Amino acid sequence: MGSFDKMATVTASTRRDGVVIVASLRCLPLSPVSAKEGQGIEGLSFREMLQTSIGDGLDVAEGDQLIVGGIVYPIRSVARWPWPPTNGEYLTLLLENRRGAKIKETQCKSES
Repeated sequence: MGSFDKMATVTASTRRDGVVIVASLRCLPLSPVSAKEGQGIEGLSFREMLQTSIGDGLDVAEGDQLIVGGIVYPIRSVARWPWPPTNGEYLTLLLENRRGAKIKETQCKSES
């Protein structure tokens, strides 16, 4: 297990157009976004955003939704960054923080 994997302690899933794309992934705990990091995301203040990071190689794109603890977070930006300890990469996701957007698992269809 690499150093990034040890830090990725939150379990999440993603969906696109109501279909679950990644049923179980590990991400870093959600954290606030600084004013500088939140620049350029139209229609949102940095106070309305969160960020997390996931390992590379997953099918995650802007416009998808990250689901953590039954709460839906629209993914507003995806950026690829190097992970020097392993010469690999990771993805940083900027999320819209819409409090109270809980879902029921029956609202999601699994990808076949």
